[in-house]
Amino acid sequence: MMTSFAFIFGLFPLVIATGAGALSRRAVGTPVFGGMIAAALVGIFVIPMLYVTFQWLRERSGRRAPRAKAPAGTD
Repeated sequence: MMTSFAFIFGLFPLVIATGAGALSRRAVGTPVFGGMIAAALVGIFVIPMLYVTFQWLRERSGRRAPRAKAPAGTD
């Protein structure tokens, strides 16, 4: 999350750019800024929610995760 926030804050000057060439910088910075915010929010909220939901569904169905077999020759 630290790298995501550093990237977002690094793009912020492109979003609020003024002066010569600001239009082209803003055109590049705004979608990247918004996309990175969306990706960070998905990583913080949606992925853990999906994990909990699928875990709950698996427990409700009574199925267990497959267990890995021990290597041959170990007891």
